[in-house]
Amino acid sequence: MKIKRYILIVIKKTKLSQYFIPVLAFFCFIVLALVYIFYNPKSQVVETSAQSQAYVALIFEDAGMDEQEFQKLLEINLPFDVAIIPFLPFSNKIALTCSKNNKEVLMHLSMEPEDQNTLWLSPRSIMNNTPDDEVDKIFKDAMLNLPHSKGFSIHLGTLVCTNERIVTRLVNLAKANNMIIVDSTSSPKSLFSKIGKQKGIDVISHDVILDSKNELKPIQDKFKLLFNIAKKKGFAVGIGHLGQEGGLTTIEAFKEVLKDAQRENIKFVFVTDIVKLIKQTD
Repeated sequence: MKIKRYILIVIKKTKLSQYFIPVLAFFCFIVLALVYIFYNPKSQVVETSAQSQAYVALIFEDAGMDEQEFQKLLEINLPFDVAIIPFLPFSNKIALTCSKNNKEVLMHLSMEPEDQNTLWLSPRSIMNNTPDDEVDKIFKDAMLNLPHSKGFSIHLGTLVCTNERIVTRLVNLAKANNMIIVDSTSSPKSLFSKIGKQKGIDVISHDVILDSKNELKPIQDKFKLLFNIAKKKGFAVGIGHLGQEGGLTTIEAFKEVLKDAQRENIKFVFVTDIVKLIKQTD
């Protein structure tokens, strides 16, 4: 009580009583504002949740030859891209089915490889000596064969991707048709990214090739690697294959890792969504 009386006497003598209450109120306001800014738990929860979300786009290449295998893939009710080789027996039907089932279509254009192995080339492949007018015709006919395509990727093509004339032609065609490009050649000499940047068109590279053999465990491990990359940088692109490169085994591996993806807050999106994310982070 003596201390309280002493404080009141000091305030009275120094004639501060008229200012004391306003100053005290202002001081309390500052303290409360600092507490709200730095210790607001609601803001922290929202920020943590946003940071933990990671996005993965999966592209399944080489579709067009086997309809039954594709139907197995279609059983997975998640967003993914199907890269369809044009002019194959089921190419058009698979493209139309993708559109009806909310799957994104890419034209998987067959192009000449460096090793000159023509075994895996498809009908109407773009060769290193294909003239410009024929490149245009193949591209436009592929668009008709694969309606609603969002872009194109490359089947084989390690030789053509170093041909500045043809790459420039394909980039210009993609730009004119508002398409993206997925450079799936895995070639360090590919000119698609360089010329795409010059022309102002989006060229996406993959982070992980998920398969090369029909062995379940290695493919599952590649999926987990893809998820880890996505968590580190926010998004990632993986390529799997239908047919002999992976096929039913890759589809099974995809199904097996879905619980892991859910637990790790991985969201599956289309490759065009990855393009939007990249633009947001630039």
